[in-house]
Amino acid sequence: MAAYETITIDLERHVKRDAEEFKDRQYALFTGVQIHGPNGSDHCWLGKASLLIKGELSPLVLSANSTSQFTVNMTSSQSHSTKLSANVSADSNGACPHCHQPMKKIATSTDSFQSTLDKLFPNAYGLEEFVFETKQTLVPKGFYPHVNTLVCVGLCRDEITSPFEEEIEAMWGQAFICGSLGGMLFCGETGFAAAHHHAPSNGFFVYYCFTHIAIDHEGNVGAVYRTRSGMNEKTTACGALAAFTSEIASNKLNLTFNEDDIEMSMLKKHIVRKTNLSTDPAKAPTLFEVTMAAYETITIDLERHVKHDAEKFKDRQYALFTGVQIHGPNGSDHCWLGKASLLIKGEFSPLVLSANPSSQVQTGSTSKSH
Repeated sequence: MAAYETITIDLERHVKRDAEEFKDRQYALFTGVQIHGPNGSDHCWLGKASLLIKGELSPLVLSANSTSQFTVNMTSSQSHSTKLSANVSADSNGACPHCHQPMKKIATSTDSFQSTLDKLFPNAYGLEEFVFETKQTLVPKGFYPHVNTLVCVGLCRDEITSPFEEEIEAMWGQAFICGSLGGMLFCGETGFAAAHHHAPSNGFFVYYCFTHIAIDHEGNVGAVYRTRSGMNEKTTACGALAAFTSEIASNKLNLTFNEDDIEMSMLKKHIVRKTNLSTDPAKAPTLFEVTMAAYETITIDLERHVKHDAEKFKDRQYALFTGVQIHGPNGSDHCWLGKASLLIKGEFSPLVLSANPSSQVQTGSTSKSH
């Protein structure tokens, strides 16, 4: 309950700070406790519900109280039928069929996108193809989905990364989530230990840890239209890495630890410490270069944490995939695989996917590291 109280305090503080800057925004806040029951059942206890409008918090009463204790059943996590697909099609009026918000459809040719994708991320995969090929490669090695393998996913918190997580969980089952802003792995020793204690006794693990970036239909790096969330204006991905890039270029890089911005301050310090990324404004890196530095940092951290676990549990086997998720025009998603490896009996070995790459976007390989 102390954790619930702390979460509520922090949420209200951060949201109220945002509301001071954007006075027309409205916020609905729900905090409480998720309860895991027998046979995979789940419930939640709602501790506090409130609205924040024009800087004022007010209680929010649900329209139908299922019980006097504010306890309501949750939809089973095994049901994925209500999830939006990666590409949501507009209805005849050009609106989202789920929320009825107008959807921005880019009718322009994607040749510029394709050219930039091929240049920066050669042999990129489509998400579904990539996850399928990794499964096809691992099954002959004893990694069986829904049987003996725990999947761990490290992606950015940005909602735009969700199609990747959905593809992974559809193939492997429920994932342990270990990602933070930019896809950084800040769950630490405690988080990795928790994940590894959730695996079946024979101990097979698959890690998908990817940072992310966007490329729009004109080939602009970092630009994306978030059509799934109803936004009609161009935004940036990854926002955290773009902010980091901007700080360096403007000579305003702050590497001081900020307790009110833990993940962002750790992201900057971690990448600078682990890579050769320039912090000189006269030699300011591009967003692409910062993204690749994030990928390198994630790979280093993942291998370090997993190897530490393997020293204690010598019979466990680990498959590691790291790279970059790329958001394209009209809700399309791809991924570039930077490194794939197996860790067995404390030794790393390269992992080659079962399908050979071609020059097409829908296939790919362990492409060379930039």
